Order: sequence, then structure tokens, then C-alpha cells
Amino acid sequence: MKRVTTTLKLKFLDLNAVKAEMFDQTVCATTELANELLRISPKERKALTTAKVVTPLKSALSNQVIRVLKGKAGQRVKHFKVFWPEVNNQNWKLHKIGSTYSVSFPTIQGDKRVPLEVGSSYYAERLERILAEQDCERGTLKLMKLRGCWYAVVSITWEVPEVKSTERLGVDRGQNRLAVAATRWGRAVFFGGGEVAHRRRRFQKRRAQLQQAGKYRALKRLERKEARWMRAVNHTVSRRIVRFANAVNADVWMEDLSGIRQSRQSQKARSDAGKSRHTWSYYDLEWKVAYKLEMAGRTLHKRPAAYTSKTDHRTGLIGKRSGHLFTGQDGYCCDADWNAAMNIAQWDGFSCPLSLKEALPVIGRVGSGDGVFGNPLNSMNPSQLQAVGS
Repeated sequence: MKRVTTTLKLKFLDLNAVKAEMFDQTVCATTELANELLRISPKERKALTTAKVVTPLKSALSNQVIRVLKGKAGQRVKHFKVFWPEVNNQNWKLHKIGSTYSVSFPTIQGDKRVPLEVGSSYYAERLERILAEQDCERGTLKLMKLRGCWYAVVSITWEVPEVKSTERLGVDRGQNRLAVAATRWGRAVFFGGGEVAHRRRRFQKRRAQLQQAGKYRALKRLERKEARWMRAVNHTVSRRIVRFANAVNADVWMEDLSGIRQSRQSQKARSDAGKSRHTWSYYDLEWKVAYKLEMAGRTLHKRPAAYTSKTDHRTGLIGKRSGHLFTGQDGYCCDADWNAAMNIAQWDGFSCPLSLKEALPVIGRVGSGDGVFGNPLNSMNPSQLQAVGS
């Protein structure tokens, strides 16, 4: 069994102005207390208790502020613009009357119970598990205001049965295409990146206009809008990848793209938001695929990225990639991203050391002392493994 922790963002139902004002007061009080504690030395802060601080907050709220600032947050931050109120699992409760869910938690004016807006079966299913207390542990509750709306953000942990996967699904990420997911046998799903690159360039052009006009608040709003849009795209892509993995009963393999933004790129490409690796959200997509797989009882594996695009998935021979097309040594041609996804699904690793950061021909690296003769070994090819063993 896997233990999976996730967060539920629950909007309050028909929140009136009085409660909204009470929430604002609670946020102001927690922020003020957090900034006061930051002015105390870390050594003195570790000895603090709720009895030693002066605040209008209830002890459940002030105690959580002290607990957070005793940790790493108190070492990293110098000043909080907003510190959202938070309580531990013992100080909030979930209720259900009829078909309406509500949550009770402490505020600056005492404990209040507020109804929740539950618009999908996904949230209703998890709230029912919390109420039934069946293999589900409640975490903290945080009160947050996002884009003018108040939310109760709660974390829950539950056990998910592990699924025994019989297939391997390779996922190649890129810029021409957001992702290509392929099995070892060639079945694949493609996610084009043309529309994303086009919208990136539109956002870039608009940002330049706002910056030139000195409209910095509008610039910040535009940046947040672009980030929300890209997260929504990655949610859709990751959900479909996991759905494909479930359909073929597969775990997912991805390239390890750590340090991709430090790789060399021309100044012209870097200045283009549609091509620059600095604007591409590789990690966000990987993270979303990983936690969705965990919720399905499956696992995300990572593989070295070297040679996945330039290796022939049939033979393991180094070929040539030109744009969307891969050409093997025998003249075989196929889609380059599909070929890379096939390699990720088939290969557990390469015989070349991981110090080879650039996808150069293997024969050109032999003389340097950190390459190998011949071709990278395909661990999924029994004939090559037998030859090596003999």
C-alpha cells in the first residue's frame, strides 16, 4: 500500500460580508504575529509558547504560527506580506447536513462553521472518506484568499493499493511537442506544442508593451495569468498520460532533465519565449504526472536523457535527428519524438557515462577516454545482453 498526500482547495459557499471581514481580520492578526516573531532571534523563538506571546488570536492559531517559524520558514523569510492562518488536524472538523458539507475551525472571533461549495464527485468522494475515517488521515487546514475568493485548503493522506504494472510507458518531453507517450510496442499519444509556443509569444509581446508603459501591476497580473494557464495545460496533459498508462497497465518512464536550463542555447532561441528552455515548464509536468500516478497506485521512473533522441529504437545504433525526423544508419525514418519515447520505454540506461552531457556521436568520444566502442547497450534486447555476457 502506498501512502499518498494531496491537497483539497474547497471554496466557501455563499460567504457573506461579515464572515469575509472576520477572515480578513484573522489574516491580519496572523501576519502581524508572524512578523513580530521574525524580529526575535531563532534561539529565543525555539523557547516560545503561546503563553509568552500577546495576540488576539486563539491558541490553536497562534501555536501553529510559532510552530511554522521554529522550522525552516523562520530561517528563510525576513518579512511576510501575508501569512495565511493554519490549524492542525485536531482543531478543524468536517460536517455534513443533508447534501451540504461544512467545515468548522478557529478564527479571531472563535470557532466558526462555514458551508463548502463542492462542485465535483472528486471532492465529494474524498470528503466522504474524511467523514468515514476509512484509511484517511486529516492534515492541516489553511484559510486562503485567492483572486478575491476565500478557500479552506486542507491536506489529507490515505492509502492507495499498489498496482502491478506489466508494461512500460516512455514519455519524451520537448518544445516541438509538449510530450509524446509511447509503449515499447509503438502505441503512442502525441501532445502538440505549437499552440503553447504561439501563446507564449503573445504573452511575451504583451509583457514587453506593459513594461515599456510602466504598468507594473498589470504586468504582474499577466504573469500570474500565464502561469495559471500553463498549469492548466500541464494538468490536462498529465491526466491524459496517466489515463493512457492505466489503459495499457504501465508505469511511466521519463528523462531526467535536471540542469536542462543550464544547457547551451543560442541567444536568438533564448530570447524567443516559444523556444527558450527558461520558459518551458518541464518540472511542473513531471511533478503532476508523478502525483497522479501515485494516486493511481503506479510509479514514475527517471532515466538518463543522453542519446534518447539520436538512438535508433530498433537497433541501438546512433542515428541523426533533424527537426521532427529521425534517420537511422540504414536509412530508416520515423518521428524523432516518437523514437525518443520508444527508447525511454525500452532502455534502462546506456553504456556511456553520465558525464556525456551532449548527444555527440559515440565514435567521436572514444579517443577522449570517457566513451565506449560500438553502440549503447539496449537492456531490453536479449541478444545484446547474451553477447555481452559471453
